[in-house]
Amino acid sequence: MSKTKAGLLFVSLTVMIVSLFGCGSNSGDSSGSSSGGSSGSGKITLNVTSSMTDEARVNIMNETIKIFNKTHPDVTIQYSPSPWSEYAQNLKLAFNSGAGQDIVYVDDTMQQMLQKNNYLMDITDDVKSRGWIDKEVDGAIDFQNARTPGKYYSVPFMTAPVVVYYNKDIFSKLNLTPPKTMDDFNAILAKVKEAGYVPMENGGMSNLPKMWSVFHLLYNQVPMDDVKKFYFQQGITPNFEKAFLAALNQVNDWEKSGYYRKEDASIDGSAVPTYYAKGQSAMVLGGNWDIPVYEGLNVPTGAFSFPQQDVNSKEHRIVNATDGGWALNAKLSGEKKQAALDFIDTFMNPDVVKLWYQDGSTPTIKADLLGAQASDLKKQVDQAILGAQMGFFLDNAVPGLGDILNKQLQLMSFEKNTPEQAWEEIKQEYNKLSEAAQGQ
Repeated sequence: MSKTKAGLLFVSLTVMIVSLFGCGSNSGDSSGSSSGGSSGSGKITLNVTSSMTDEARVNIMNETIKIFNKTHPDVTIQYSPSPWSEYAQNLKLAFNSGAGQDIVYVDDTMQQMLQKNNYLMDITDDVKSRGWIDKEVDGAIDFQNARTPGKYYSVPFMTAPVVVYYNKDIFSKLNLTPPKTMDDFNAILAKVKEAGYVPMENGGMSNLPKMWSVFHLLYNQVPMDDVKKFYFQQGITPNFEKAFLAALNQVNDWEKSGYYRKEDASIDGSAVPTYYAKGQSAMVLGGNWDIPVYEGLNVPTGAFSFPQQDVNSKEHRIVNATDGGWALNAKLSGEKKQAALDFIDTFMNPDVVKLWYQDGSTPTIKADLLGAQASDLKKQVDQAILGAQMGFFLDNAVPGLGDILNKQLQLMSFEKNTPEQAWEEIKQEYNKLSEAAQGQ
């Protein structure tokens, strides 16, 4: 598979949701036990890590481990997650010191970092022999391993769509409905501001909602082939440059128009739900991993997908990729490897898929979820992304790019640079980071 075709392998979420709700599991063994057989008779301990530190997902991970231990009582799973803000650095330090964990959850940037140093195991043959490609939604595993076409180093089990959460009370009071186009969206922002509300939350110095807005705006204006060239470190096309600059200008216009909270002390975005809970914020961009957070607030909340530039467009692409994938330490012994592969296989157990789905996750695993319970907000998120095509988190194009984007967005908000100056810095750093990533 060529890199330029990697994104095309991921079918639209329309197909994915149909697969999730309209078909039975293709896993064969509904118990979730692996075709790889027993992991051995001796006692085994597997160290597992991820950035999933929130209470809800830690609880579900513990339930998943219990299900795994029903068929693997002699395997002890030591789950030690670390916060997202520290996770990549912790992985780097652990593997560089020779103390890398046995099973690690990696997104594209982390997979590049570890694979470049030969820290991850090539599990291509195992993916094929265990039938995981058939158990996953078409293209999911290829999307997760898009930089190594034909070779697999990690296996995903959920995606990470970014949507717009909105305060239903504010929308109702102002007689607003979720927008279909960017013109509609801009009109809503102006009306909300005029009514005295905070149109959008950003998250202070983290700038993630702004960054995701830039990506969404770009997807509205540039062919996917140009996006792929950027993402796969093949350079910047004139179309891409024009669209990225236009997106930066749009976010800058929102800032100048007072559409973001002026007094925002949040460093890592953690204060956003607290601000939103006050009932004065109309909208905030967030991932589906935020569903439990917004469900727990005393604010009636709905969700819609980031709007299109043109409602008649045949393609509606949003920021949404595989959330990450389970990868194995390259130094695992044969017995540990089999136990680790069995652990990954547990995430394809329909009971486990159901657990994660009911918590708000969007699975990449085919399973019959007709009997699964989902909250109203979860259903709204699923409905919002129905029919939308997948889009990369573009800060993963090269390791370190996210920090550059965040810095330039900060400088723009402080009026220390213009969108044009920000883009020149981003482009220059992208080229440097691409050369470094390619070993030049």
